[in-house]
Amino acid sequence: MAGEGSTPATVSTSELAAVLRARDERYKNMFDALTKQQGGGGRRQETEGREEIHPLQMLLVKLEGLESYASWAEHAETILVSRKLEGYILGMVEKQAEEESKEGQMWRMTNALVRAWLLSSLSPKIAKQVERIKEASEIWRLLKGTFSGVGNEMIACKIQKELQALSQGERYVVDYVSELKRLWSDLDFYDSIDLEYGKCIEKVNKCIEKRRVRDFLNGLNSKFENRRAAIYGNTTLPTMEQAISAIISEETRLNLETVGSAIQGTAQRRSALYVVEGGNYPRPTTDLTEKKCFECGQPGHFRFACPELIGGGRGRGQD
Repeated sequence: MAGEGSTPATVSTSELAAVLRARDERYKNMFDALTKQQGGGGRRQETEGREEIHPLQMLLVKLEGLESYASWAEHAETILVSRKLEGYILGMVEKQAEEESKEGQMWRMTNALVRAWLLSSLSPKIAKQVERIKEASEIWRLLKGTFSGVGNEMIACKIQKELQALSQGERYVVDYVSELKRLWSDLDFYDSIDLEYGKCIEKVNKCIEKRRVRDFLNGLNSKFENRRAAIYGNTTLPTMEQAISAIISEETRLNLETVGSAIQGTAQRRSALYVVEGGNYPRPTTDLTEKKCFECGQPGHFRFACPELIGGGRGRGQD
């Protein structure tokens, strides 16, 4: 080591270059990571800024007329919302003034996609009425005004009559509930109740549910009379889900009892038949000469009439 008063050692240019190169290698990985992160962020922002269009699945329900509109509209809007395209039918995405701009081309392409998809979900007769309309939102508005039937008293009256005449009959509980819920959904659509306050809406919904629980119970098959009486015997009615679950459990129990009774009856019949066939009575045969005696092995007679036993002194003689 040099002393305190010694002259400091000089560093040559080649040595300084070697030190800088070593430092560059040390921090190279860090610089590469930062550069990659900045580049990835830029690409991610570019991707987020670009609108992507996903393929639309075909509707299982086609618009045939008034009766199918509610189901068709619900399915159509659900699919478009899942692809963030509902604005093109609800009018929230307006047509761009400059069609040749990037935004204008995107609107034109997406509108054409939604329009073609809507036309493919219509019956041929209805599709001919709107196929010349270029904007998807206008097609949606026209179909809604023509086929929605909201506020149509004739349709609401028809659904109400079907509900009053509906009963379980011989169908399963699940099928009965499915038909009930379909009619209730249609009635809510065509005879909707508009309320402003949340508490009022909550009270009305509870009142409607109580009535529907009664309708469900009253339409059940008579074999559920005991369980129905037990439900009505409570101080408060259960919810619709609880009532359905209770009746399905009762249906399962009754089915198991029926199967058990059938199995028991079959077993008893088999047991009785076994006793009769396994007794001391000889079974009828078509040809006695074909049967052989178990005692002597000769054909033509049974063991109780065997000559060997009769003449053999064993006390088994016959008249």
